[in-house]
Amino acid sequence: MPAATSDTFDARSDAPVPDAAPVGMPGGAVRQFLVHQYGELAQLQGDWPGVPLAADLGRRDAMREVCAREAIGTPDAPAELVAVCGVPDGAGHVDTALTDFFLLRAEGAGVAAEARQHMDAFGSTGDVVDVSVRRFGPRVFGFVVEEGFTAQGVTVGSIAIVLPEGEGFGLAAHLRSSLDNLGAMAACAERGDCADDAGYDLGFTLEIDRRDAGAAVWPLRVRESGEACGRRVERTHQVPFDMGSGRWTVPAVLQRDGCE
Repeated sequence: MPAATSDTFDARSDAPVPDAAPVGMPGGAVRQFLVHQYGELAQLQGDWPGVPLAADLGRRDAMREVCAREAIGTPDAPAELVAVCGVPDGAGHVDTALTDFFLLRAEGAGVAAEARQHMDAFGSTGDVVDVSVRRFGPRVFGFVVEEGFTAQGVTVGSIAIVLPEGEGFGLAAHLRSSLDNLGAMAACAERGDCADDAGYDLGFTLEIDRRDAGAAVWPLRVRESGEACGRRVERTHQVPFDMGSGRWTVPAVLQRDGCE
């Protein structure tokens, strides 16, 4: 997917400023849009089985549900961000979830997708932990996807930020939310062969730094805390947004798989 440039980065300029109440669309119109994409069983609450009707949403059988829906528009230009999450039939431990992202706007008496993207890069066992909509700038909204994976006693939690990008969506940041080897340490303790100071248990709290009122997209601030191989860790990482690439510049320390 091509990176956005400072000239083409999509800030969705008709979205509301922070003090305005975002405006969405009637639930019936949004459901009808979903029916056109997924079939008559699609609904706003609860899950449904089957293969999408729209070819760009994949051809896999899955149980799907609306996992995020948030109003982001104005009275003159109602809009919503909607995510549909699917657990593929027969999903195993290494299978990712199916996630479809939509930026919806009113079109006549109905709803149309100004941007849409099918992704299958998040989660494990066919599922993600959570999907939510957050504001990342005065006029910029996007999805936060929480995911996790456990293997050989190591658990890695991550957050992905997905923003509208032209007629689709792009991955704008990927960073840790948790990191521990508690399972591995419990196993080696039973065997009596744990290495000295080998354990780690870290949490990462994501905050959006809104202090710069003039920023088109706000930087992120990540607070890291916990134990890392015999050391107590308490530190804060600054994550700036690069307008040229349309991405946050995530340091390697927030994408690591161990103590450092």
